[in-house]
Amino acid sequence: MEIETLYSGTTVCGKLNQKSKSFLNPIHTYIKEEFSSGDPCLLSSQIPYDVLQVSMAKIRKRIYENQKIKGFLFPILEDLNLDPEDVYVDLFRLRCVPNEFHLKEEASSVQFLHRDPWYANPQNQINLWVPITKVELGAGFAVYPSYFAKPLENNSHLFDLHHWKETGGFQAYASHPRMSEKVFPRPVGNVQDPDVFSVSGDFGEYFIFSSQHLHGTENNTQGCSRFSLEVRFVVGEHVKKCLSPRNVDNRSKGTTLSEMTQLLSGHVLPDHIIQSYANQSALS
Repeated sequence: MEIETLYSGTTVCGKLNQKSKSFLNPIHTYIKEEFSSGDPCLLSSQIPYDVLQVSMAKIRKRIYENQKIKGFLFPILEDLNLDPEDVYVDLFRLRCVPNEFHLKEEASSVQFLHRDPWYANPQNQINLWVPITKVELGAGFAVYPSYFAKPLENNSHLFDLHHWKETGGFQAYASHPRMSEKVFPRPVGNVQDPDVFSVSGDFGEYFIFSSQHLHGTENNTQGCSRFSLEVRFVVGEHVKKCLSPRNVDNRSKGTTLSEMTQLLSGHVLPDHIIQSYANQSALS
């Protein structure tokens, strides 16, 4: 398929072949080694959230340092007719959502419905979600497709990427001294979508969608934690040509494009290209 169809709201479900899955096996190893006293999916739901965050930070560091993990991406990029040399990725983020996490005080902000561009992510960013452990239907996340091209009142005008970084950035500890200052973009008012659907799956499956989609974490009541890998990427040529879904309601300040690196070389896009894209995708 062509990636441009994702820019119009299409979503894609797929399955990794055995070779691709093997590149992700180290993540299972890291999780098991960090939670070595029992079943990681159970243990991670039983420990205090601040302790879980420390353990997750250790696992993520190992993922960031393992350059071989990205090998699982290449067949997916081939299916999208993308040249790996023109793909720019954010950090591969492993996420753990404990059982009944939505009942914890720390959960409120991270479960807000949102578009990623409200967090200064590029309008043409593509999201790839890969369950590392089983995620039952209703315990993953929900997508609200009716709002893809429909403006939705929100508070993204309060989000400034520079301030966000100063207050801990993405996946900051709940104990960060400036956590209370963080702005988490969200809709203002009720959201109703007759076509809302849930995304779930098991290891070896994946889901691809445009970051323009309104989406949010669902309540995990499956009895144990769910682990998933989230990969965000853009196509360099599309950034240069400003090819993306139309910005209908995002007024955040800054852009994470400068943090996205070329998949093979680790290089970033030139500053003038990043700024040009940010300027042209901003709401007037």
